[in-house]
Parts: sequence; structure tokens; C-alpha cells
Amino acid sequence: MIDIQQLKMQFDSQVVLAGLDLTVQPGEIIGLVGANGAGKSTLINLMLGRLTPTQGQIRILGEQPNEKHHFNQVGAMTQGDVPLARLKVIEELALVRSYYQTPLPIETLLTLADLTEHAQKLVSQLSGGQLRRLSFALAMAGNPQLLFLDEPTVGMDVGSRQKFWQQIDCLKKQGKTIILTSHYLEEIEHIATRILILKAGEFQYDGDFATLQRQFKDAQVSFTTTEPLDRFTQWSAVTSASQDGAKVTLQVSDSDQVLAQLASLLNTKVHDIRIQASSLADIYREIMGGIIDEDSDDTNKNGF
Repeated sequence: MIDIQQLKMQFDSQVVLAGLDLTVQPGEIIGLVGANGAGKSTLINLMLGRLTPTQGQIRILGEQPNEKHHFNQVGAMTQGDVPLARLKVIEELALVRSYYQTPLPIETLLTLADLTEHAQKLVSQLSGGQLRRLSFALAMAGNPQLLFLDEPTVGMDVGSRQKFWQQIDCLKKQGKTIILTSHYLEEIEHIATRILILKAGEFQYDGDFATLQRQFKDAQVSFTTTEPLDRFTQWSAVTSASQDGAKVTLQVSDSDQVLAQLASLLNTKVHDIRIQASSLADIYREIMGGIIDEDSDDTNKNGF
């Protein structure tokens, strides 16, 4: 679906992307993660053919990226989407559907975007979250094979976000190929089959979440015990500890090491061991030096 070789993008003297290589197979759901200004939106716009790279090669469906050429195969929901305000929702969907060779039915698009109740509203009457859902419906109008979603849930409430990701899960089961960004890292963790972490213009990680999680052994280990807390705080892999009655909770830097030490106490002095492995947010914070962006709209804030 996508083949990128030695992709470099530079704005004046600032290098945003520094020699990226990437191959995306059909049916993959790629979660693209990075800080503000890391170049996520730039990479998406390069793949869409909206920007020309400083150096390197991009192939989308075997050819150079070109929005007109790939019009019936590629859909995009970007941060700058502005639906036509003076049309009704159903009118805008009908208009955009007319551009495609094999569009999805209007009823399907309304269901996908959870906008059936708002079909007769003017676009100008929609809330910010509803506008994002309409943008999603417009991106899906041509029933694309390849879908780009750049911060798709910005402005949506919790319920809308949940329904949106349920629809993405359905598209995943249909074998769609999706490239998405989101500053809600728990969403990326649950939906993506592959995670790309972009930092300083390069991919710091490229693989599935389970493998990433195994590389970072930080975890929370809890159990019940009659032993004093200081017995466990002396262990080298324990970074902090707390106790609530018989329950002890340890923050650890190496869960394997701590579990091996607990094994000798299991069923005699230690019971009910529970392990909570690092989330994507925890791992991302460590890779990025302790910072998680509150808003990752890198296009608007940094120009790329």
C-alpha cells in the first residue's frame, strides 16, 4: 500500500523528517505517535501528495502520490478539514458522493459518522465534534482502500469517541488500511496493529504494541502480604512502594526481576500478585523524556 525510502523533508534550515523508510502492507492499522511539531501531519501530507519531499521516494499503491490519481482509492481526514457551511449534512454527503465511481450509500455514511439524526441540519449548525464526524463521513464517501486520519477525535465528547473507534474497528475487520494519529494514546494502543513513534525526524520504534511493552519492563506490581514494606523497598528494581493494610503496591523498573524475587515468597508470605504493565502513554513518556502533549495539532501550532 505504501513504500517510502529515505524520505527527507526540510523547511528552510529545519529538518522535519530525516531519511525515513516505511513499508505498509494491506490491512495494517498504523498508529503514528509523536510530539507537537514532530512531523506527523507533514508525513501524512507527503503521502497524500500535498507536499513535495526535499529528498527520497514515496509510492502509494505502487505509484507516486497524487490526490487526483488516487482519488477513488484513498480517503483523508486531516486537521484542516472545513466542510461547506451553507449546505445541509445530507446535501454535502450527496455532493461528495457524486465525485466517486463506487461511493458508499448516504445512509451508511450517516451511520458511520453517527449523524443520522442531524442529516437535515445545516453544516454551520453542527458542533465541533459533529463537524469532525462529518469530515470522517466525507473521507469514507468513496469507500477507500487506504484511509488517513489525522487527529480524528479532536473536539469529540467521550461517547462520540467511543462510537468512532467502534467504527474504525469495523473498518479494521473489513481489511482497510489506515494511518492515524491521535494524542489520546490509549486509543492508539487499542486499535493499532503497528505503532510508529516519531522523534527528531526519525522513527524511534516501529512494531506492534506487545513487543514494545516487552522492551520496557517498568510496571506496577501489587500483592497482599504480612511482611513489612521495607523488605521490598530494598530490592534494586523497586523505584517506589506504598502500603494499604495488607496490600503492597510496587513501582518497578524490571518486572521480571521483581517477580523472580517474589516467587520464593509466593503462597506463604505473598498472595494475589497482580501486574499492570506499562501503557503506551507510560512508554511514550519515557521515550519523550517525561512529556505527553495535551494537544498534538502540530500543523496549526508549528507549521508542520
